[in-house]
Amino acid sequence: MPKFTPNAIIKDCWSSIGNITFYHRNGQCYYKRKARPVFRGTPAQLDQQQVHLRAISAWQHLDHSVQLQWNHYAKSVPSHRPPYDESHHISGFNLFVSAYHGFAQLGNEHVPVPTPFPEFPSAALEVLEIIPGAQTATIRCRLTLADIVHPERWHLSARIQLTAPGMGCDPGKMRSCMATLTGPVAITQSTSSREVTYTAATAISGPIQAHIKYRLIDEITGYRNNWKRLPLTSTLPQ
Repeated sequence: MPKFTPNAIIKDCWSSIGNITFYHRNGQCYYKRKARPVFRGTPAQLDQQQVHLRAISAWQHLDHSVQLQWNHYAKSVPSHRPPYDESHHISGFNLFVSAYHGFAQLGNEHVPVPTPFPEFPSAALEVLEIIPGAQTATIRCRLTLADIVHPERWHLSARIQLTAPGMGCDPGKMRSCMATLTGPVAITQSTSSREVTYTAATAISGPIQAHIKYRLIDEITGYRNNWKRLPLTSTLPQ
């Protein structure tokens, strides 16, 4: 896709204007023709849309003083949009909706209360094995956290696309998955680790390549940290 070239007047762009959509990938701004899909969404996507609409309604029914508390806590949360520095942060509305979605992902959908954004522990995910099935594949992983006090506080969400080896990732075809704990927590001097599994849909017979990005969800606040993408060392022959 064509790159956007900054100039003396416009340093960066995002969102859509007219028939053009600007987006960022690996820190570089690109633009493309604005999509006008006919596809109305899968049942899972429509369910997520309803969760989002409930989150918006919940925000609109908050007392204004509570909304101001959310705005205050959002000032310390950096935005995912440029500029990527301390001068730019998300809104209280975005922080509230993010927490609402986080609780919903954990099966505990409710109206969150204003809470400071926590310091997330560093996390590393390693793919151990991909076990193919008729319609789904099981992905065994090891999650290592820099938290030995309350490792059970952090839950693991991922977006996954399974392809044949050598095929690229289509972000629009990545599907959300929640990890299932399958082993006890092992504690070392400074880290905790545990085995987790994901179940992802696949129609591939033969070797499988897993495109995975993951993030943590805090069960106390509902907040989620930024996505981390696994390198393609996650490609394992079957």
